[in-house]
Amino acid sequence: MYIRFVMEDQFVLDPAIYVYTQDCPKGVIPLAQFYEKEGFSYVIPQVKAKGLSFTFPCRCIQLEATTALDAVGITAKVSGVLAAANIPCNVIAAYHHDYFLVPLALGEKALELLNSSLSQA
Repeated sequence: MYIRFVMEDQFVLDPAIYVYTQDCPKGVIPLAQFYEKEGFSYVIPQVKAKGLSFTFPCRCIQLEATTALDAVGITAKVSGVLAAANIPCNVIAAYHHDYFLVPLALGEKALELLNSSLSQA
């Protein structure tokens, strides 16, 4: 049932470029933040990362469907399509949607693959 949602719904590519960093400037609302034993990790717009050490410039693809946090198979299906095309991805499951962060240069290709491969599955 949950994989059907992925196959029927479209993905949207955020126009922003995001980066991973261990610092978040005051007043910047991160796309994501996570606390690890080594400290905080943030995903923020690259334009807000001036003067910071950052890595992995990427594009964010959002699954438009509202996804359940206990859904089974969504991450596996999406990452499988991307892996078959040799596109790395980092996944964030938020309260309402799932997000797939892919390397900057592969954002458009990943979006096209997801919207065509999963809609035809």
